[in-house]
Amino acid sequence: AQVWKRRVQLAMPAAALLVVATAAILPTGYFGPLSSRVRGLFLKHTRTGNPLVDSVAEHQPGSTMMYLQYLQNVYPLVPCGFALSLLRLTDANTFLLLYGAIAYFFASKMARLVILLGPPASAFGGVALGFGFDFLIVDALLRLLGYAAEEEEEPVGKKSPGPALDVAAREEPKEALKDAPQGGNGGAGLLKSKPKPSQLAAAAKARRAESRRAETNPFGGVAAAREEAAAAVMAVADSPGGVKTRLCMGLALALATIYAYYDFHAYCHRMAEGSSRPQIMFKATYSNGQTVMVDDYR
Repeated sequence: AQVWKRRVQLAMPAAALLVVATAAILPTGYFGPLSSRVRGLFLKHTRTGNPLVDSVAEHQPGSTMMYLQYLQNVYPLVPCGFALSLLRLTDANTFLLLYGAIAYFFASKMARLVILLGPPASAFGGVALGFGFDFLIVDALLRLLGYAAEEEEEPVGKKSPGPALDVAAREEPKEALKDAPQGGNGGAGLLKSKPKPSQLAAAAKARRAESRRAETNPFGGVAAAREEAAAAVMAVADSPGGVKTRLCMGLALALATIYAYYDFHAYCHRMAEGSSRPQIMFKATYSNGQTVMVDDYR
């Protein structure tokens, strides 16, 4: 909360300065009107007025066949990587999701902008493959060799009672140690010590606050159901048969990835040779015999 508060405090003055500067420069005519191609990205039926330019395939909206042609083997991995990034919303994943959504928006408006999909599609493909190798091979091998994490996650529904109870739990041994009699039976005095009323009150207050948060959270039931489903899946996956099955699937994924790599490498070279000829400027002839030069660069 403090981070977002600081961000808002820094963003508001910057936005105010930007508005004032724009209002001062706008009457001078410094900002010209948007070109027809830029407006065509946001308005569906915007045309340049030149029928030859409007008929160029690069100015048509993107299509599924075009994405498959340029992304090839990465194309089916993109939805998987997008879903995995959506399930774990970190700063890096949020940036990647926004990058992919914005790139897809512009690529769907104009075919020539499909190049914008290259970086986010590669990143989403890497997320999908990385998750597959981690879950099917790395984690399965660690469990098979006995190097699984000793500390398992808490069972579903048994959440931490809150920071207040944690503090009480940390302070209880210290206070009990102070009150314990010195000598050989100090351990017995420690076991007989009881938490103070203030500690019990803090723990009860933390439990009530946790209960109120659970009742007011509209997605609490969805999160609990997701955790229960994940726990059930992991229980099956971590069984001896599940670990062996994961290793077999990981081996199949590794072989498929190697084959897809060589296929994609050869496909990229064929695509590069086919796209290496200059096509920015070309001549065209009207029906009346007039020859024109179509300049698609400006």
